[in-house]
Amino acid sequence: MWLFKQIRQEPVLFQGLIQALFPVLVAFGALQLQESQLGALYAFTAALLSFLTRIQVTPLSNPRDDAGNRLAPRPRSD
Repeated sequence: MWLFKQIRQEPVLFQGLIQALFPVLVAFGALQLQESQLGALYAFTAALLSFLTRIQVTPLSNPRDDAGNRLAPRPRSD
């Protein structure tokens, strides 16, 4: 459970670790992939993990808590 909590708190860190793992596995021979296959895998995981990361973070333009209440005051238009 500790790992899942860390992933939820630091999704971008998790994304970076996953993205770095594939080239390391290929470099050490643990994964036998051609360059084009590695590129495709890298692009797919980047897109998937970016989507999952986006779900985890709060947009800064309109931050709200779980109940839907504003977390920042609306800018004044004087």
